Amino acid sequence: MSAERRMSLAGRAGWTLAAAAFVALGALWRFDRTRVWESPRWDSAGLIVLRAADEDARPETAGGREAVCDADEPPPAIETWAVAVNPLCELCRASLARGLALCRATHAPVRLAALVVDTPRRPPAATVQALAADELRWDSTGAWRRRWGHRVYGELMCFDRAGHLVRTLAPLSDSLAVRHALRVAASLAGGSGS
Repeated sequence: MSAERRMSLAGRAGWTLAAAAFVALGALWRFDRTRVWESPRWDSAGLIVLRAADEDARPETAGGREAVCDADEPPPAIETWAVAVNPLCELCRASLARGLALCRATHAPVRLAALVVDTPRRPPAATVQALAADELRWDSTGAWRRRWGHRVYGELMCFDRAGHLVRTLAPLSDSLAVRHALRVAASLAGGSGS
């Protein structure tokens, strides 16, 4: 067999493998998109409370940490914004910090929570202390990824008072995502009478 013929066969085999991989990826994507996912709930049994939100305390003193909303008379939280955080992910921590800054700046009636995801073992105390949020929960069963179908680190899942998901916002990693979150926060602050 000539070298030219071997190159031709190798080229065809390469293109065939690439096409097969592309078709397999498309089939997996289609399966994932047509799968019926469980609707996220903030009161899910698989979410272990690592630091509870203090319902009775004013936000300035909740859990002994700095306020999420700095207003003299902060409105009660009408939503919980849960940021999906993997403690090893810089994007997650940045999205959580930007969410905290956004809540402070807009005085939105929002409780900011961190949901620790994709962490098979309970987060150590140092991790719990390092994540600044009103509330901290650990997804011990992998519900975020396996039952809810979410996969974007740093995303904000917005839950109403009853724990139902009302919207999902992109991670606050760029100015477009921050502007969108600001509009949502401003509408909440305006709608709460403050």
